[in-house]
Amino acid sequence: MPLSAVVSDNTVEVPPEVLSNPALLFLYYRIEQILGIRAGSESLIRLNEYLENNCGSSFIKNPAAYEYLLTSREQIFSISKFLTVNETYFFREGAHFDLLAGVLPELVELGRPLQICSAAVSIGCEAYSIAMLLDHHIKNGLNFDFTIDAFDVSVDAIETAKNARYTSNALRSDGSSWKHILDSYLIHDNDEFIVSQNIRRKVRFFPHNIMRGLEKQYDIIFFRNSLIYFSNKNRIFVINNLAESLISNGLLFMGISETSAVKHPLLANKNSSDVFYFQKTGTPFIYDQLGTFTNFTELYVNNNNRQFKKQEKPAVEKHIRPDRPKREEITVSCAEITEILKIEDGKPNAEKAFYALTNENLSALSGSILAASAIYFLNTQDLDKADTVITYLEKNNTGAFTKYLRAEHYFHRDNLQEAEKYYVESSVKDKYFWPAFYRIAVIASEGNPTRYEYKIKKTIESIELLQNLEPDSERNYECFMGGFSPDYFLRILEKKLS
Repeated sequence: MPLSAVVSDNTVEVPPEVLSNPALLFLYYRIEQILGIRAGSESLIRLNEYLENNCGSSFIKNPAAYEYLLTSREQIFSISKFLTVNETYFFREGAHFDLLAGVLPELVELGRPLQICSAAVSIGCEAYSIAMLLDHHIKNGLNFDFTIDAFDVSVDAIETAKNARYTSNALRSDGSSWKHILDSYLIHDNDEFIVSQNIRRKVRFFPHNIMRGLEKQYDIIFFRNSLIYFSNKNRIFVINNLAESLISNGLLFMGISETSAVKHPLLANKNSSDVFYFQKTGTPFIYDQLGTFTNFTELYVNNNNRQFKKQEKPAVEKHIRPDRPKREEITVSCAEITEILKIEDGKPNAEKAFYALTNENLSALSGSILAASAIYFLNTQDLDKADTVITYLEKNNTGAFTKYLRAEHYFHRDNLQEAEKYYVESSVKDKYFWPAFYRIAVIASEGNPTRYEYKIKKTIESIELLQNLEPDSERNYECFMGGFSPDYFLRILEKKLS
C-alpha cells in the first residue's frame, strides 16, 4: 500500500497560452490526471489539433467527442505520442549496466529466474540492452534464467520496440564500451540494425500506464529519465508504485540525474563504485482497521507538506431501529470526498475500500470513502472495480451523487442512453448539482443543436443558482469534475452560447 515519499520539485506554472485557451487548459489537467504528465503548450497544441481532426470539430463545439477520446484506454495509448519524448539508445548511462553485471553472481544465488521490468521503455533499447547483458553472462558461465517485462504508455513506441529494427542513432559513443556485446546480438541490415531473435524472445513488450501501478513484483526495475515529466504529486504516486512492485531487497535504477531527488521509506539509497541506486528494505507492519497489513510508516501520509493522520477504527453504528427494520442510508459528503482525493488522488482509500468490499469487511466503509473510491477508479479507467464500489453504494444511498456516479460508469462504457437517464435522475434530486446538468449537455452536443443550447442554458442556470447561495463545503461539487471549478465550466458554456 502507498507510503509517504518525498521528491524535489521545480514548480512549473501553467503556460499562459494554456490558461487563456479552454481546450488546452482542459487537456492540460486531464492529461495530468490520467498520465501524471505535465504537458507543455506545444504538445497540447499538437494534441488538440489531432483531437479536432478526429472529432470533426473543436472542443467548444463538441466536448463530448473529446471526452470519449480521453476516456478510452486505447486512445490514451495512441495520443501519448504527442506527450512523450522517445530519446533512448543502447546501453545509455552504462554505469547502471556495469553495476548490474557486478551484482549478477549474488542474484543468481536466488536459484530461480530473475524477474525484471523496464518501465517507460520508450522504443525498447533499454530492455534489449538488459537482455543482451544477461545473455552474455549466461554464455560466459553464469547459470540462471530471466524474463523482462517492458512497457510504455505510447503504443507507437511499443510497436517500434516489438519490430526491433533500429537506425545508427540507437548507437552512441558513450555506449561504445559495450560494442563487443552489441556486435553479438545486432544484425546489420543495409543501414539498419535488427535485434537477434533469441534476445527478442526474452522481452515482453506491452502498452501500460505506470499511474495504474504494476501487476506483479520484480527483482529489478529500471525507470530512468522519466520522472521529470511528472508533477510533484504524481512523482510521489509513481515512486510508491515502483516501491510496491519490488520484492524485498529488489533493486531500482533511476536516471543518474534523478536519484538524489527521491526519498522513500521502503527504498534505501545505495552506492557502489560511485553509482547510485535503490534497494527495497523491510519495515515493521501492523494490522489496520480494514483487516489488511499496513506499513507502520503509512500511519502518516505526506500530502503537499500537510500531515493527514489516519482515523482510529470507528465504532460500528447501529442503524436499525426497533420500529423501523429498514437500514438508514449512509451519507456522502463533498467535503470528505475532497479531503480523501487530496491524498494521492484517493488511491490508498480506494484500494482499501475495494479490499474491504471483496472480503465483506464493511464496518469502516463510509459513503464518502465509497464515492471517492468510485471517482478514483473511474478516473483510472478501472471500470470493473468502479462498478463493484458503485453497486454497493447504490444499496445504501439513493442520493444525487450516487446516481451521478452510476451515470459516469455508463458514460465511460459508452452507454449514453443509460448514462443520460441517471444524470437526469441526479439533477432532479439536486437542482444545484451542476455536474449532472453539464454531462447532460455534453451528451446533447451530438444531437439537435436547439436541444444542446437548451441543455447548456440549464447548466448555466444550475451554476448560477449555486453561486447565489452562501458558501458551503458540502456543495463543492468540483470533486466530481476533476477539481475544475464551476466558474471554469461557466466560461466555457457561455462561450459556446456566444
